[in-house]
Amino acid sequence: MEQFLNYFQQLPFNHLDVLGIAIVGFTILLGWYYTFVYHFRVKPKEGSPANNFSEPVSVIICAKNAALLLEENLSVWLEQDYPEFEIIVVDDCSGDETAYLLVKESEKEPRLKHVLLDPNIIKNSSKKLALTLGIKKAQYKNILLTDADCLPASNQWIQSMMNARNNNKKIVLGISPVTGGKGFLGGLIEYENLFTALNYCGMAIARLPYMGVGRNLSYTKDLYDSVNGFSSHHHIPAGDDDLFIQSVSNGSNTTVSLNPNSFTITKGPKDFKHYWRQKMRHLWVGRMYRGAVKFHLMWYPISQVLFWATIILFFIFSSHWIYPTVLTIVKFITEWIVYYRKGKKLQMRKGANLYPFYNLITTIWYPYVGIRAYFKKRIIW
Repeated sequence: MEQFLNYFQQLPFNHLDVLGIAIVGFTILLGWYYTFVYHFRVKPKEGSPANNFSEPVSVIICAKNAALLLEENLSVWLEQDYPEFEIIVVDDCSGDETAYLLVKESEKEPRLKHVLLDPNIIKNSSKKLALTLGIKKAQYKNILLTDADCLPASNQWIQSMMNARNNNKKIVLGISPVTGGKGFLGGLIEYENLFTALNYCGMAIARLPYMGVGRNLSYTKDLYDSVNGFSSHHHIPAGDDDLFIQSVSNGSNTTVSLNPNSFTITKGPKDFKHYWRQKMRHLWVGRMYRGAVKFHLMWYPISQVLFWATIILFFIFSSHWIYPTVLTIVKFITEWIVYYRKGKKLQMRKGANLYPFYNLITTIWYPYVGIRAYFKKRIIW
């Protein structure tokens, strides 16, 4: 230990090193604010809460050209262990056998309902229209949403999501782990979705809800009707799970379901082209977020850009390489431990396994995609 201290005492140290440590340290603390104030709060726990919700539930699933998926997944949804529920599948102008499959299966299963949108009549379909018609069809006041390509993590999915609705909560934000496949893209997809989940769940727990994911989201029909559904942003081809939540949520009516039984699992984009289009859509809609939401969300990516920019400059101008090296190690070891554990709990560990690498990639990637999305006039869904 004495030799170690003597080594540090012999190192050169000047005012530029003091300035570098102060600036880089500030960017690290700014990132840690999100890590420990928001992300660290997300703590999935197994086991059932004391609340045992039993009111009827309408599960609404939008499907487009999803005949094969429905053939595989319908039985899983219908086998949910819950007292009373219905499954409403909205065929969103499909060109395959989706409509035929729904009609045939609903004749055999009374809990399965369907809404069929004819592509010959509806020329400009959107998920919002499909959801609106599905909600109108629902006979129960409790709405639970997912997508045709999602599978519940267990037959307790409905029960676990509904159990989170305690203390008169009207919105339940669920988790939908994304499996990204193999290789670099698979890790990037899981990393990005892990941070998205930690952001919206952590901020909701901090009483600052701003979005959920339509793959696993619940709210009440009366809440939906109180703002006339999606009418305030009907002209935007997305926003059913973020713009809508911003229009109806507050710190007291929103909760998060972190029980692994309440998760829905889905596959990520199959290639970089689909991933690019997905990110462009999400960031394009982000332009319509409320000012307060934008303000909260912008500081984490800004902190990462500032860190990488300042740490590179510090490596160039510091008196000794060890100063920026120690700061880099302190930042990433601390964050890596947190995000690895969160990724494991939220079943998106692949991206967290190489956290420093994907942190650098997204620090470069996000500003580029964000600028492109900001100047894009129209997005095709």
